[in-house]
Amino acid sequence: MINKELQSKIENISNLPTLPTVVIKVMKIVNDPSTSASDVAFVVGQDISLSAKILRLANSAFYGIPKAVTNLNNAVVILGLKVINTIVLSLTIFDMFPKDRKTPLFNRTAFWRHCTSCGLICKFLSGRLKKFILFDSEDAFCAGLLHDIGKIVMEQYLHDDFRNALKFARQKKIPFFEAEIKTLGYSHTDVADWLTSQWQLPSQLLAPIIYHHTPKDTQEYLDIVALCHVADYLCYELKLSIDEEYSPPLLDPTIPQMLGISQEDIEALRENLVLELDKVNVFCEIGGV
Repeated sequence: MINKELQSKIENISNLPTLPTVVIKVMKIVNDPSTSASDVAFVVGQDISLSAKILRLANSAFYGIPKAVTNLNNAVVILGLKVINTIVLSLTIFDMFPKDRKTPLFNRTAFWRHCTSCGLICKFLSGRLKKFILFDSEDAFCAGLLHDIGKIVMEQYLHDDFRNALKFARQKKIPFFEAEIKTLGYSHTDVADWLTSQWQLPSQLLAPIIYHHTPKDTQEYLDIVALCHVADYLCYELKLSIDEEYSPPLLDPTIPQMLGISQEDIEALRENLVLELDKVNVFCEIGGV
């Protein structure tokens, strides 16, 4: 639960972002068993800019489809409803927080690259840990992509607090999450908790956004929370972090064991990252970040 001081600060922000209608409609209909590809294509097609980006992404190296995808209906059929849902949600959120705002302490392009990398690590590991993980790979990617959404909300709407926490983390060489708690009394996960509660996101995406630094604080969706916790740490280990001037997030050493992550999985991830980093570039470029 967020503290009263943060609640007051948030309530004084008049223009907090809300998810566009097209995203809410897509999230709703993709979970309806009676939904067809044409239903989803019709809803998405109402946003011309989003439609163009989806087609670019469908024809990019990110998905590696051998045959050209020429229209939205084909994209939905080939990629599937769940993938289209992920694309719509992620590309829309990219647009909600454009990169034109600049601050010396925070690089938005590096931020989104970190988030996308975390998503791809989540997706890769979820495919190797099917015995321990009950959700699908698209939820894994989405959870990783959105895990730090509170940071960019703070940078845009709680700028002074965010800057002060960043400075403290750099000066003391401690994890940013720890710096937030010590200097502000709240963290980016608290901000994300409040914001995303207004967004009607599914619970399996909300849990890792809120608990990826403190996975043992929840029992709900612990597998996807734990995976995001590990993937976030691995991003720093593998030099896919936002800022190397403060310490990486703390890793709970019991979590990799709980998930059944082996050294073989980590080595496979390292080898796979060569291809995955190319995908990060593609995804971020099409997303406009």
